[in-house]
Amino acid sequence: MESERTVYSLYCTDDDLGDRLERVLRGVAVQRVRSRRALVAASVSTRAAVVGITACSDTEIAWLRSGFGLLGPPCVVVARLSVGCVRRLQALRSGRVRVIWADEVESRLVEVLEGFAGTHRGPMWRLGVKLLSDHSFRPSLRETISRVCGLHDDVGDAPFIPANSVGRLARRVDLAPPTLRQYWREDMPLRCSLKEFLSWAVILWAVRARSRDGWNAIADRAGLQRRTLQRNFNRLAGCTLTAAAEDPEQVVRRFNEWVDSVWEPHAGNGPGKSHPVPARAAVERIS
Repeated sequence: MESERTVYSLYCTDDDLGDRLERVLRGVAVQRVRSRRALVAASVSTRAAVVGITACSDTEIAWLRSGFGLLGPPCVVVARLSVGCVRRLQALRSGRVRVIWADEVESRLVEVLEGFAGTHRGPMWRLGVKLLSDHSFRPSLRETISRVCGLHDDVGDAPFIPANSVGRLARRVDLAPPTLRQYWREDMPLRCSLKEFLSWAVILWAVRARSRDGWNAIADRAGLQRRTLQRNFNRLAGCTLTAAAEDPEQVVRRFNEWVDSVWEPHAGNGPGKSHPVPARAAVERIS
């Protein structure tokens, strides 16, 4: 089950503060990582990240902003209280980035982390939530997005595995494939085909499943041959299966780049709607 695999990630630039945070989180499923690179790699399957910082430098703030934007995991930033930290961290605060001062970690950290429960299932899951929150779609397309991105995972005990073809997905939402493709072209604020969207869902699901299973088993569970899965990784993520297993960060990074490239402002408002669609950069500023 997803909840059994999901942990919190902890990264701290100060060893003493990091040890203190580990003590506070004793009994919580937390994985401490020793580098920023390892933290980003762990974000593929982590529920939320705890990041302890000391200087609140412009470099640290820029890194936090880039690593925990729209498609990064929720984050709790722990810092020592100072005028400079208050000023620099204020702009980062949002529903997905929380700030806790070091003096209050014992009383607040676990509670804030528990508030993130269920808010992270990976970058595709969050993209689906953002799409459904920000845009108006006809019911069949809402269900399509929900199924592709894994939002249906909350229903029942069956583990989520994304559909591997438009035909299979169309049957699940009770539409003919040509009709589903037409609705996708008319309503979606993404300049991509439904097949490409599906392929990314399979890729990101496979990267997360790789922590437990081998590629042959993963391909079989997805209803694909291994060579087909390999082609999808080559074409979209730009890497082999072996490289993806060794460095899942590159897959997430490529997905982020792909999202940047396909966001289309002022499109995909749904039938009869006229609400403007913010570009990804604007979405990040208000999230």
